[in-house]
Amino acid sequence: MRIAKSVERWFEVPQDEDKGKILIKHLTPGEIQDIVDEVMVQEIVYEQPEEGEKPKGVMRQKNNRRLDRERTVLESVVDWKNFFDQDGKKMACDQANKLRAIRMIDGFAEFVAGCREKLTEEIDKEVKAQKKT
Repeated sequence: MRIAKSVERWFEVPQDEDKGKILIKHLTPGEIQDIVDEVMVQEIVYEQPEEGEKPKGVMRQKNNRRLDRERTVLESVVDWKNFFDQDGKKMACDQANKLRAIRMIDGFAEFVAGCREKLTEEIDKEVKAQKKT
């Protein structure tokens, strides 16, 4: 068995006057599972049994959507070009600025999600084409 190479692609931000681009990394199954494990909290709660009955456990699950969104963007956005803050200063592609982008750029997290979907589709097509040859 062999570990696959990391796949990254640039995506242009549509209709952006600054001509911004982001470099998206295709997350591995292990990276995705790490995010899921972190954002999905499961617990078993035991209900008070009726007299003569055994305690019954009920599984409850909570999903932290904010953490899911943040972790996914932090892991999948590798780099960007032409991203600026409110004062026109260039923003480095670091963890703090990725979080700022999620919170302050309307639709940023959704754009990243769309890029991830496109990248997955492209990779699937490439794998199918390779299998045919």
